[in-house]
This record gives sequence, C-alpha cells and structure tokens, in this order.
Amino acid sequence: MRPGGPTAAESTRLPRGEPRPSAIWLFLALIFLIFVWSLNYVIAKIGLRELPALALASFRLVVAGIVSLPVFFLSREGEPGRSKVTLEVSCKGTRLGIWSIVYLGFLNVVVNQGCYTVGLNYTSVSHSSVIIGASPIFILLFSWSLRLEDLTRRKAFGMALAFAGAIGLGVGQSQSAGAGIAGDLLTLAAGIGFALYTVLGKRAVAEYSALRLSLLSNVAGAVLVLPVAVWQFFGLRRGGAFTAVGLDGWGAVIYMGVLASAVSYLLYFWLLRYMTPASLGSATYLQPIGATLLGLVLLGEPITLRVALGGLLVIAGVYAIETHRGESHGRDELA
Repeated sequence: MRPGGPTAAESTRLPRGEPRPSAIWLFLALIFLIFVWSLNYVIAKIGLRELPALALASFRLVVAGIVSLPVFFLSREGEPGRSKVTLEVSCKGTRLGIWSIVYLGFLNVVVNQGCYTVGLNYTSVSHSSVIIGASPIFILLFSWSLRLEDLTRRKAFGMALAFAGAIGLGVGQSQSAGAGIAGDLLTLAAGIGFALYTVLGKRAVAEYSALRLSLLSNVAGAVLVLPVAVWQFFGLRRGGAFTAVGLDGWGAVIYMGVLASAVSYLLYFWLLRYMTPASLGSATYLQPIGATLLGLVLLGEPITLRVALGGLLVIAGVYAIETHRGESHGRDELA
C-alpha cells in the first residue's frame, strides 16, 4: 500500500452498522444498468433523426434535472416521518459543498452525457462504443493516482484484454459511414468526463448520501445547460421545426433524460458505494455486447465471428478484473 490514501478495500468500506446488499441485487442492478445504457445508443440515433444534436443533448439533461428535483425533496433517506427537507448533508461536522455538486454535475451531465450525445451525431455507433469503452482504463488510472485503488498487473492486463475486445466489436460493426474525428474527440471527452465523475464521485459517495449526491448533480447539470436548451427551443420554433418533432424525437428525450440519465446514474452511484471504481467501470465494456445483442433482436443484425470473438475478450477482461479485488501484494502492484 502506498502512503497518503486509502487502499482499495478501504475505498469500499461501509459505515458501521450499514448492511451490504446481497450479491444477487448488485448483479441485477448492474445488468439493468448495462441494458439501459446499451439501448441508449440506439435510442440516441433515433432521436437525432428528428432533433439537432445540441437540442437533444440539452433537452435530455434538463429533463433529467426536472425529474431529479422532486425526487430529491420527496426522499427521506431512511428517516420516516421527517417533515423538514434541507439541502444539508453532514459528515464529520462539515456540509456537502455546492462546489462538489457543481463539479460532479458538470463532469457527469455536461461533459459526459452532453458530449456523448453531440458526438454521436458526428460519428458512428461503433466508434462511439469503442471510445466509451476506454473509460475504465481512465478510471483505473485516475483511481490509482488518487490512491483509491491498486494498479496491479492483472488489472492492467484485464483492462487491455477487454479494450481489445471492444475494438474487435467496433471493427465488426463499423459498416456504417459517418465516423469523423470531431465526433470521436467529443466522445473521448465524454469518456474522460465519465471517468473523472466516477473516481471523484467515489470519494464523495463514501462520505455523503448516494441518493442526494446523484440527484443534486443532475439538477446542477440541468441548470448549467438550461441556457443552451432555451436557445435550442426558440431556434426550433423560429425555424418551424418544433412542430415537426414526432414521437420518436420526444420519446428519445424522455428515455435518455429519465432512464439513461436520472435513474441510471442514481443506480450507478448506489453501486459505486459497494464496488471499487475500476470494478464498476469495467462493466462499461459489456455495453458493446449488449448493443450487439439488441441489434440482433431489434434490427436483425447478424453476429459475425469477429463480433463473437470480441465479446469473449470483453468477458475475459472483465473476469480478470472482477476476480482480483482483494489487497494487492507488493510484487504484483505496478509502480
């Protein structure tokens, strides 16, 4: 263990007396999260047929904030009968600062979700899924640099193996045109934002309420993008395109805002309380597999040998990471 910070085991230590959910509940929550985010690629592409990229991204984020705000005020955080609602979250005599809420909201909502949606308009789904697949590598590196997690040879090997599988999946699905450097760079920014959000959120969620932290970060992100959403709204009205947006466009906004943003990131923060950042982040590699299966079921896209082999590499990499969650030995830890 390196001096100056908690070990990987300490980063998942729960407050005294707090029960840990059973493995089956954590597994089911993780499967739901993967499904929602895998389907989100398809839903986003459908929404982009009817809405400009900035409009879809900003509307999505505002919807997530609108949904999160009443849920925050209705929550009692395990204190039945409490009638006074306050924005205060105490820990060791301090209060949850507005700055924490703002920077987490900026990283997750504006950078991650916003750049992801806009970037998807300028690149292919395959390119997007591969680039987002690099997020766990950044998560592991950031976690290691902040001493939240040990960087072992096995974890590094698992990350490399899973990323190779994600590349194989992307190449196997890259028949569609439209991939561009601008979209790829925006998607890369989204992946880095997601990694920073996960690592910094891990430190915050270990001290504060996961529910309130997630909800308030959504609200903060919505406030930050509200001027863009208003600008896009009036732009669509002036151009006469607002009334032309149909069920597909508004359905995409609702799905992405409610399920893929508000609900999913609330669940993500909950899982982050019981898992290390790299272990949870490694599940991102399962999204290309989920997207491929959904493409087969919903679009009739065939699963090629390349895609099958890529999927096996992804699973092998995730397995290598997930089965090495204990304390690291000095001879196995990277410097």
